[in-house]
Amino acid sequence: MALALACVIALAYFFWPTIEYVSVRGGVVIVDGFYSLKPDFTDEVTDFARANGMNVDVYKDSEVTVDLYRKLPTLGYSLIVLRVHAGILGRDADAPTFLFTNEPYDAGKYFLEQTTDQILGGKIDADNSEEKSVFTVGPVFMTMSMKGSFNNSVIILSSCLGLFTNTTAETLVRKGARAFVSWDEKVDLEHTDRACSLLLRLLLEEGKSLGEATEEVMARVGQDRTYGSKLRYYPENATNVRIRQQ
Repeated sequence: MALALACVIALAYFFWPTIEYVSVRGGVVIVDGFYSLKPDFTDEVTDFARANGMNVDVYKDSEVTVDLYRKLPTLGYSLIVLRVHAGILGRDADAPTFLFTNEPYDAGKYFLEQTTDQILGGKIDADNSEEKSVFTVGPVFMTMSMKGSFNNSVIILSSCLGLFTNTTAETLVRKGARAFVSWDEKVDLEHTDRACSLLLRLLLEEGKSLGEATEEVMARVGQDRTYGSKLRYYPENATNVRIRQQ
């Protein structure tokens, strides 16, 4: 009997989920390239995060630049919400995700970064001849030109295709992020706003783990109705990560 009890205790020790906490002492940042188009998401998240005692900074519209991405790891934020457009080059199995800036594309700027394919020009609607290109940054930029390291941060990319492949997520985790959350296909702005607002409330107000919160978001908000995209997180071992203030 004593031996059996010892075995149960040993099994519980090895297989019971281990809770891992990420502190938001470093603060929360929202990088919002869509703020002037639809500010509700950022205003709402800022209000309830501050109501829960968290420091929140917002970079919006023209402030979303190549140099903001370059210095982002050095700013020390623990929770990073990227509400920016994202896109992929082709649909290969290892296609990287590029993050859009709101900085107008200039072929003569960032010469080194452009010649090494760290940054590219991109359009939200590639078929719109009247839309002007902006700079986008990809995983090579994150590896070569992002300064410093992330502070064991949780990064939420509230946008299309962030986890179409794991390439960009892997790069950010190697850069010091603890977890990366995004969609595995295209997603409508209104849909991702609703889903990620709920996700943040579950994480920040209800103290749910990343796995629990993501599962609940998918149950309550669901896949994007047009594209069928799902909200996912990377890596899989981040499922028990919880966010707390201290």
